[in-house]
Amino acid sequence: MPKTHPVAEPTVTPSSPAAPKVGQPMPLFYAKAGSLYVSDPAGAPGRKLTDGPADTQPAPSPDLAHVAFVHKANASDDGGELWVLDLSPEHTLVGAPRQLVDPAALSPRHVAEFGQFVSPRWSPTGNQVAFLESRPGGGFLLVAAAETGAVVPPQKLLFAHAYAWAPDGKHIAWTDGRSDVRPDDVNALTVGAASTAVAKDTNAFSVTYGKDGQAILFTNGDASGQDFAGIPPFVIRDGGIYSVATPGGAAANPPAPPTPLFTRQGSYYGDIAALDSGAVAFTEQSADDSSKTIQVLNAGSLLPRTTSANVAADGPGPVWGAGDIVAYLDTSPGSALVVTDVNNRTPKPIDTGVDAFAWPPRTIGTTSGGKTVPQ
Repeated sequence: MPKTHPVAEPTVTPSSPAAPKVGQPMPLFYAKAGSLYVSDPAGAPGRKLTDGPADTQPAPSPDLAHVAFVHKANASDDGGELWVLDLSPEHTLVGAPRQLVDPAALSPRHVAEFGQFVSPRWSPTGNQVAFLESRPGGGFLLVAAAETGAVVPPQKLLFAHAYAWAPDGKHIAWTDGRSDVRPDDVNALTVGAASTAVAKDTNAFSVTYGKDGQAILFTNGDASGQDFAGIPPFVIRDGGIYSVATPGGAAANPPAPPTPLFTRQGSYYGDIAALDSGAVAFTEQSADDSSKTIQVLNAGSLLPRTTSANVAADGPGPVWGAGDIVAYLDTSPGSALVVTDVNNRTPKPIDTGVDAFAWPPRTIGTTSGGKTVPQ
């Protein structure tokens, strides 16, 4: 029988999926002090959704009818079980949160002393949820059916550090997990089938798909200095933003060499995102590792521009929503969760003490429920 736990809102009877309309402001979901909240619309004060005691890493579905999240037995655990809460069209709770995937039910169990889940992400098509089974340096990349929780049997266990869904909901880009400094590959997985390397021996830290799904974009940390002299050779050493063609979201065969969009030696980049405008956003670590800046590389530009210079270096990086809206933790006391536009013209602090946050996936076409949603 599925597990449930107490909720923070009364039960509401749903009338239809809570699919957003084009142009409608998106809600932002976040976690704080073991509970889930929603800022609805984004920028409004947060409304509590669950009472924990240790809920985190919300991952809303594209139609906003569900939110996957990590439910932990103890706040200090590295990960937990994969749970889901159901929402009404008004984005209030429907019933109690329920378990979607139980770590103990995985067959076969990979390593008995682990079996904790992290980093859930709902697919853009709404029918699956991806997540990592946590390990030092990354986790095994797994995919579960959103309705039943049945895990898609992988052809081969994939140990990943970062990953992102393709817009078609059939492919996932991912980077190799690692617990020390060594080259890693950028890969393209066809869900339920094979995975292929699209860029080998990189120093990739984050990955995403281009807006149309025809390319994988990744950030590369600088690996050209003396500190890397004794390490096995990196094919891609310069820090920067790279693109590699993946027609239809799948890896090209043979793979094409990555194209640098912007490079700078000595710099470390992460948190990459493809924006609706066609720009590419990412973060750059400060020289003393105390903060990050949000950088935006417009289509056709040779150099990025800085849109925010006060992003917290610790904790989750910025996340981008429909309409090129971004949420990030700033460097103020308490690391406020801020929502602003691509030019940082109207930053709105929402809450402090936040440990995770997410928008619904931007999709192309329709969700599994048949509701058209904005890209």
